[in-house]
Amino acid sequence: MPGLKNHLYKTIFLLILSLFFVSCSSMDYFKGSTGNNEEKISDQIKIAGLESELTDIKNNQADLNLQMKDKDTAIQELQGNIRKLKKKISVLEKTKTAVEPVRKKKEVTTPAILYKKARNLLIENNFKDAADLFTKFIRTYPQNALADNAAYWLGECHYSMGDYKKAILVFKDLTKKYPKSEKVPDAILKLGYSYLSLDDSNRAHHYLTKVIKKYPFSPSADKAQQKLRSFE
Repeated sequence: MPGLKNHLYKTIFLLILSLFFVSCSSMDYFKGSTGNNEEKISDQIKIAGLESELTDIKNNQADLNLQMKDKDTAIQELQGNIRKLKKKISVLEKTKTAVEPVRKKKEVTTPAILYKKARNLLIENNFKDAADLFTKFIRTYPQNALADNAAYWLGECHYSMGDYKKAILVFKDLTKKYPKSEKVPDAILKLGYSYLSLDDSNRAHHYLTKVIKKYPFSPSADKAQQKLRSFE
């Protein structure tokens, strides 16, 4: 009987010990299970936060893309308007050039400059253009100190071009308008030459003689005497 009791006690002891280990294992299991759940919940919260941030980033990116498209559209419209304006400006400039005459700059001139230009043309044997400028000078500055000289050289231009009738008119006009001019003896001499060129010896003789009588000590008188000797 004592052996049976000992065996029973051992059995009970082993049973109690088994229950104890089972109980400890269960407690550890529940503790482990609870820890895992907390970690899972924490991870889910973090994931949810990241997903929210990602959604916000995507939304912001979409907004930025829309804004960029709007800006691109606005830039394209501005570029189109600029091209249109350039075309209008080009058309207006062409129209303005076609409609408006070219304005020549007004040349600044003085009596001395005009006289010098005419004299240079005469020296270059450009008698026609020289005559035009001398005529302009006489009409524009009739009281100028160079007006009598301009009139004389105008007569010389016509004489050199063989237009003796015009030369006669100019030389006679000079003697009337500027009777005290130093060019009068030369003008009378050239009247004699012009009439000789027109085969009017009577008038030629008259004016050549007149130079000798009125201005006997002038170079024109010497030339007149030489010319008279040549056809008398």
